[in-house]
Amino acid sequence: MKYRKPFIQEGETMCQVDLTKTLEELEDEYWGEPNFASSLVIQVHKLRKKTLGELNDENLRLLIGQQMSLTILLPLALERLVQNPLRSGDLYTGDLFCSVLKVRKEYWKEHKELKNELEEVIRTYEEVRKTLEEHISKYRRDHL
Repeated sequence: MKYRKPFIQEGETMCQVDLTKTLEELEDEYWGEPNFASSLVIQVHKLRKKTLGELNDENLRLLIGQQMSLTILLPLALERLVQNPLRSGDLYTGDLFCSVLKVRKEYWKEHKELKNELEEVIRTYEEVRKTLEEHISKYRRDHL
């Protein structure tokens, strides 16, 4: 699939995001070589050159955790999280969700449609948690 869910640009204009493009191409901003030799800076520079379709959960967690390219990346992350809120990067189960939840309050105020999608992810998580807790309680009652 070449195109994914719409994302929101400045002024709430809806567009289709092309998964064959990189963040550099979509934002028309080419950073060149990193001028600071930290592993995080080097990794972020590399990820900006990957196509969106190549970004995995860990890549999204890292970039969103740095509050980078949120307008493009949050819809991709939220689409994945609505299917499974416990999707994970390399840190721990659910770390992608936690990264999204740490996005600044001001961003959500300006992007209400994405905030609604986040609320859907939260509802999905709460339903999954409730179901699991019920099954765990039943298991403990029946087997312990």
